[in-house]
Formats: sequence, C-alpha cells, structure tokens
Amino acid sequence: MPDLPPKSLAAREQKLLENAHRAFERGELEYTLTACAEVLTAAPGCLTARRLYRAASRKKFSRTGGWIGKAIGGLTSLPFTLSGRDTSPAAQLAQSDKILAKDPYSITGLRLLAEAALAHDWPETAAFALEAIRELEPDNRDNLLALGEAWLAAQNPEAALRVADAVLALNAVDGAGQDLMRKASIARATREGRWEAGGNYRAKLAEGEKKAAVPQSTAPTADSARTSSAIDQPSIDPLGDAQAAVTRHPGDAEARLRLAEILLAAGQVEAAIAHFQQVQRNPRLRHRALLGLSRGFRARRLTDLAITQLQTAKQEMTVMDELKKEIIYELGRCFEEQQQADAAIDQFKEIYAEDIGFRDVATKINAHFS
Repeated sequence: MPDLPPKSLAAREQKLLENAHRAFERGELEYTLTACAEVLTAAPGCLTARRLYRAASRKKFSRTGGWIGKAIGGLTSLPFTLSGRDTSPAAQLAQSDKILAKDPYSITGLRLLAEAALAHDWPETAAFALEAIRELEPDNRDNLLALGEAWLAAQNPEAALRVADAVLALNAVDGAGQDLMRKASIARATREGRWEAGGNYRAKLAEGEKKAAVPQSTAPTADSARTSSAIDQPSIDPLGDAQAAVTRHPGDAEARLRLAEILLAAGQVEAAIAHFQQVQRNPRLRHRALLGLSRGFRARRLTDLAITQLQTAKQEMTVMDELKKEIIYELGRCFEEQQQADAAIDQFKEIYAEDIGFRDVATKINAHFS
C-alpha cells in the first residue's frame, strides 16, 4: 500500500497524532515519541507520524549530548542485508526503528528504513529516509541516485529532476545521472500532458528505455535522425544538448529553463541568469524561473536581489506545494546570510506549520527557541 496520509488513520491514531503535534510544540518530547510510536505500530506507513517522530528524536538526541553516537552513526554504513538476520521488509523496518530510536543520525538505520519502505511500496517514506542520508552525506552519488528513483516512484518528477541536477553537478557526464534526468523529464512531460494520449508515465519510461536498449543494426536515415527524440538516448553532453534544443526552438520555455538549470549547476551563473529572466515571462514556469534566478543571484552574492525574486514568487503562489516550500526555504536561507535571524525563522516556521519533516526546518526552529 502507498504512504498513509493522516486522514486515513483510525480515529484513535488521528487523535494521538494531533496530541503528539501539540506536545512537540510544548517541548514534551517523551510524550511525542511515545504517541508517534503507537501510531507507527498501528500504521507504519504514516509518513507524517514518522517525520514528527524523527524531529522529536533529533531534538532529544541533541539535548542529551548524543554527538558521539552521531559520529558513529555517520561512519556506520553497513550493507542493507546483514548475514544471519531476517531480511524481510517487516524485520528490516523493526530493525531500523530500533537503531534510529537510539541514534536518529545512523546511516545504517536510515538505509534499512529506505529499503523496507520501498518493499512496502511507501516511496515517500523511502525518499524521506534517503533525504536524511543526503543531509549527512550530500555528495554520496549512490544515495542521490536511489533518492531520485524514490521520488520517481512517488510520482514527484520535479524532486527527481533536482536530484538529477545534483548528480550531474558532481559529474556532468555521469551516465546514471543522465538516465535519471531523462526518466524524470519523461515523467514530468507525461504528467503535464505533453505526451500523446494513451498510457501512463511508467509505460512511457519503459518504452523509452526499450528504445535506448535496442542496438542500431543500420545507419539511421536522415528522416529518422530528424524525428528521433533526445529522451530516447542518454546524452553524454547534457549542456550541449540543452543549448542545441534552445537554438532549434527558441520559444520553448521548458527547454530554456532546463538550459538555465544546467548552466547554473555548471557554474555559468551569468548565462543562467539571462535564461531564467526570459523564462519568468512564462506563466506556467514563472515561479520555477524565479527560484532559479534567486539561486543565481545568491551565487553572485547579490542576496538582496535574490530576496526580491523569492518574495515575489511567494506572494504570487497561493498553494503550499513542494515548490512553494522550496521557495520559502531559500528565502529563509537568504535572511540567514544577511544575519536576519528573526526574519529567517519566520520563513522556516511557515514551512514547519505545514510540513515538519521538510529538510531541516525542525532542527532550525528547535535551535532557535532552545
């Protein structure tokens, strides 16, 4: 079954979760942990309860001076399957819960949680665990690739694209990163209706991969070369392909946005800014372009200009979706850079009220009010 939203819980568990939220806000960590544990016993796929449990566990861990355990947990990267142990999903989940209860920063525990979640078809829970590992090991390529696949399974291609960007920022010719970029692009295009009718995005992915795997026995004709799609074959030069796509179709805002994102990841900030500025005129892509534009300005240390872009995007967006949370988070980081602690925490509190498990907002707020 998929990750369980709070509304799908039984009445008793819903009430426990509400009480746990209130207890956490009052700093009553033991009650929060106990209540969340009860909810997770009844509904282990409830991501909201798991996020709250982790936030409370991390706060308790910091209070009790668990830095030694954190260091050990960060260095412990055992394989998922341990010899002589029950490796069923249920056993892995129980083992991960036991490890993370002692040390919420244990990479071993987080990896076990991710694998158990995928086996149970809880892709968002898997992504949650892998994002936690990413905080500890931001340049861990294997973890990033697993995270991107988890976001694809959760039908969140935007998050998968951001992860693919991070992989390609480490190595622009990483074949697995390019493949992740391709699959995420197909998934987003399918969801936005830019593929022909018929089939779902998983079928399109399978079709694209099948085409990529078929060897060419004869040289392609001129007609086939003109009609072949860039998504059929992984590219070894994503920047060159993105530039060529914009040259062929200068009015394609999606292609220009992709070029801007790749340019920014490659460190070509001024060129990226120029393309983001053009894309912001497109109503559908405007807010993604403003986010990218702000990141370009931050890279140039023009934090005041970055804040202007983010505030504009925040004011224009009415729904607190993943993109808006990302925008507000970036705004908070800009205020942090300007030493405006109160303004920064106000941004993080807005996210905290909607999604306590988003990135490290819980940690930031706990540190601010402790």
